[in-house]
Amino acid sequence: MSMTKKLKSLPMAIAAAAVIAVVAPAGTPLVGPEVAEAQQPKKKKKSTRKVPALSLDFHKKITKGQEAMDEKNFAEAKSIINDALGRRGVNNYEKAVAYQYLANIAFEEEQPREAIRFYEQILAVREQIPEQLEISLLYNLAQLWYVQEDFDKSLKYVNEWEPRAETISVSQLIFISQIYYTKSDYSNTIKYVERGIREAETAGLEIKENWYQLILSSYWELGDFSKVRDTLELLLITWPKPSYWTQLAGVYGELGQDQTSFSVTEAAYKQGFLNDKPQQLVNHAQILLSRNAPIKAAWVLRDAFKDELVERTAANQKTLGQAYLLAAEYKDAVNPLSAAAKEDADGSLWFQIGQVLSQL
Repeated sequence: MSMTKKLKSLPMAIAAAAVIAVVAPAGTPLVGPEVAEAQQPKKKKKSTRKVPALSLDFHKKITKGQEAMDEKNFAEAKSIINDALGRRGVNNYEKAVAYQYLANIAFEEEQPREAIRFYEQILAVREQIPEQLEISLLYNLAQLWYVQEDFDKSLKYVNEWEPRAETISVSQLIFISQIYYTKSDYSNTIKYVERGIREAETAGLEIKENWYQLILSSYWELGDFSKVRDTLELLLITWPKPSYWTQLAGVYGELGQDQTSFSVTEAAYKQGFLNDKPQQLVNHAQILLSRNAPIKAAWVLRDAFKDELVERTAANQKTLGQAYLLAAEYKDAVNPLSAAAKEDADGSLWFQIGQVLSQL
């Protein structure tokens, strides 16, 4: 489900509840299913705010507009609500309720910018609407601006919302981390994802792989390879995927842990995780050569050629031939060296082939 569709969840019953209301019920935050499940245990003290009441006449109009909306007759619903707005003596709270309905119609008509406009008009009279509705609107606007890729405005509303929120759910913490990531603030990205993970663990919720991927990407961007290694090890244990093996081998190399890097690459190779990575197969063969294991290097390239995983270029043929030579498998060295020699500009490979034939 798209984020725009999820945004259709502000409380539509607020009009009926507020005919004689002093404070209105809290708005429904725009989040996934975790919201009701994972809230921070410490709640901030609720404050009350006196708001004007809805007149009976205005409430009847709004109810008619709601009926038109239920029938998907959005043109009529807008006409009814705008008529209610245009009446004399409409107070700011009544305007806010009407704008909320118009915002919901904008969502139904897939006009998120129009919905933003109505929500911001509600905030223009925020002192005369229930505080919980105002707080919900701040968070919804943060998400709406995120969808519109205006990350500065999204973060502005989050920063206004967060200190006033009674509770902050796991999915909300992850959402905030995504805003920081888009703004290249990787330290805050990690901070909020880790908060989300702690909250999820406390509440017994599922920890998502993509949360750790967000942490991993942030550490990569920060150049903190020790943390990249730690995160990759966790991902590899929990969600064992080929890409994590090869990335981890590379990180060990960056950290100067060549033996561990080789061991991880060898393990990845044996599990077939390099089969779709031709350059890594060649690199693995070359590393085996440098580690005085020429016959293993030859087997890697021989099998890769046989299974058409690696292209039979002159350079790759030369590597295979030299691996056989170093392993004293002279007969097997002739064909790959001959194939490579056809593109050898200075003829040195032909001389080498001559020596091999003499040896045989």
